[in-house]
Amino acid sequence: MSRKRIDIEGIIETLASVRRQIPQLANAPAPPSAKSHVDETAARGSFLPGGHEATEAFEMETLAEVLESFAGELSGSIEAAEAKAMADAMKIYYAAEELSRDPEHANLIPYVEQMRAIYRRDFGMDIPPRK
Repeated sequence: MSRKRIDIEGIIETLASVRRQIPQLANAPAPPSAKSHVDETAARGSFLPGGHEATEAFEMETLAEVLESFAGELSGSIEAAEAKAMADAMKIYYAAEELSRDPEHANLIPYVEQMRAIYRRDFGMDIPPRK
């Protein structure tokens, strides 16, 4: 009974397509392509000990490396986006906090208090003073 061959190249091409659709990754240099390694190994398959089985093992290892690389890039991108969102939120907080001191903008006081409470809840401490 023959096992169905996994389309490693198709998976790698799909990952590359997904990567191009993520703004933070689309502009970053792509990691070296694993497709060329898969093609090269497949072409040399008859010269490798074990032939087809060795080629298949190498292809699966290559796919695992590509998936790990993509996961790392995605994690880094998410962390960078979270850091930017936090920096932007802090700018908004500091601006609202400063404006709320002016009686003309007293309507901002409940929002500033709410932001403080949420920060305290999420981080277990008060918002640090503006640097």
